[in-house]
Amino acid sequence: MSLPKCLPNISDILSDGCESLGIDVSDSSISNMLTYLELLRYWNSKFNLTSIVDANKIAVCHFLDSLTIFKVWRLNSKAHCLDIGAGAGFPGLVIKIVDESLSIALLDKNPKRIVFLKLVAKELGLQRISFINLQFQDYFQSHVLNKFDVVLFRALPKKAMKFLNIGKILNSGGSVIRMYSGQPDADKTEFIGYHRVESWNGVLPYLNLNRSVIRYQID
Repeated sequence: MSLPKCLPNISDILSDGCESLGIDVSDSSISNMLTYLELLRYWNSKFNLTSIVDANKIAVCHFLDSLTIFKVWRLNSKAHCLDIGAGAGFPGLVIKIVDESLSIALLDKNPKRIVFLKLVAKELGLQRISFINLQFQDYFQSHVLNKFDVVLFRALPKKAMKFLNIGKILNSGGSVIRMYSGQPDADKTEFIGYHRVESWNGVLPYLNLNRSVIRYQID
């Protein structure tokens, strides 16, 4: 995976990349993503947040990739979202930066990642954001659960799906959004008990990486 030799600066990678993807992003959101990216690079050596260390690749593989959520979900929806396995905040924290109308919960088992996510949220002054430091299996076994309009996951292994009773936490008419590398076959996108509502297959700018995003609803 290599980038072209002649690249614009990171701000232009983000802004031009969003334009290429057809996603409307404000200048203030670009500025906040740049701050987030620098915090990620600083804290990565301490918390092991991402294996990608090059700033340009982070901008494409994490930030632009996260924003492909908006190819199947509208901006300014005021939705209540849960990001399962939020990691270093992709996609949940990135989409919150771009769409301030969202309220979002970030779920991750790693306490160091949760510390980092809280630090970024505080630095950027983000509101209507919460953090859940649990294994997702333990979270779904809890007796008291919030209801969400959207449940997201980016890198959850298929074998983990058996632990998820997502219907338990979805509002009526709610959606599940899954992100995939490449263009997955039907077996990988099978989601028992749900039907596909909308999907997007495309290429991330600069790296020409294939990505897919699929939105489901309960049958």
